[in-house]
Amino acid sequence: MMSPAFRAEGAGVFPQINLYDDGDSFLLRAEVAGIDKDSLEITTRRDQLTIRGAKKVVSAEDGASYHRREREGGQFRRTLTLPQPVDGDKVVAKYRDGVLEILLPRAAEAKQRKISVT
Repeated sequence: MMSPAFRAEGAGVFPQINLYDDGDSFLLRAEVAGIDKDSLEITTRRDQLTIRGAKKVVSAEDGASYHRREREGGQFRRTLTLPQPVDGDKVVAKYRDGVLEILLPRAAEAKQRKISVT
């Protein structure tokens, strides 16, 4: 059994993410190293964000066997419920250096408005 000190934070959840909130938009950063950006599919629906993709498994050469195998491959899907609905028409995704960055502007009805008292 592996000691808790050596377990990765969030092990078993892929991709690992950080979600930020600046008041107008959410910013999601996901670690997707080793994944071809063309295999990524991002969809939104109100307050739901889904990231799908595939990580190719590179097999050992013929006749070789694994001594250690820690890198996994295959298809994945991760769906998140965001704190508020987003405007799907304004979502922007960028991929650089193994990090997927998704800017998710809040839907107009979800933005805070100051109300004047008359």
